[in-house]
Amino acid sequence: MALEVETGTGSATAESYLSVADYRAYWTARGVDTASSTDAQVEVALRAATQYLDAVYTGRWKGERATTAQRLDFPRLGVLLDGVLQNASPLPRNLREATAELARRHLTDTTGLLPDTGTKRDVVQESTTVGEITTSATYAGTKPTTKKFAIVEMLLGRLLWPTQRAVRA
Repeated sequence: MALEVETGTGSATAESYLSVADYRAYWTARGVDTASSTDAQVEVALRAATQYLDAVYTGRWKGERATTAQRLDFPRLGVLLDGVLQNASPLPRNLREATAELARRHLTDTTGLLPDTGTKRDVVQESTTVGEITTSATYAGTKPTTKKFAIVEMLLGRLLWPTQRAVRA
């Protein structure tokens, strides 16, 4: 089944914020060879990346969905970036780049973007050593299991409301 890419029209059947060609162009521009992945594999990864974005960030996106019939969270209306009202089309560059980043991680990390969690256990202290570098963490309660992708968080920052925001009644 061919990948259906959202272009800013509010498609009811779109599955991805990025095309396979745009995924390859993004990584080629950064010196990364994507030839080891077939187009079918990239399509699966783009679907997973888009699903991740909509699942993790829903409720935090600025603006409102452009139509009630659209399948994905974008396009959006009423999004101000640096005081400039954004158009629904094309989709924001940062959203497309975040999709490419997540798709590549889906292709290269066998645990997936949102891995299932096992039995929750309290973690008092955990440390990891690689060469001369040691990191350690102490958790109150259970160890966090949701992956965080720093580049994705930074790319999306301007499209999201802060996690804590004041609401006037």
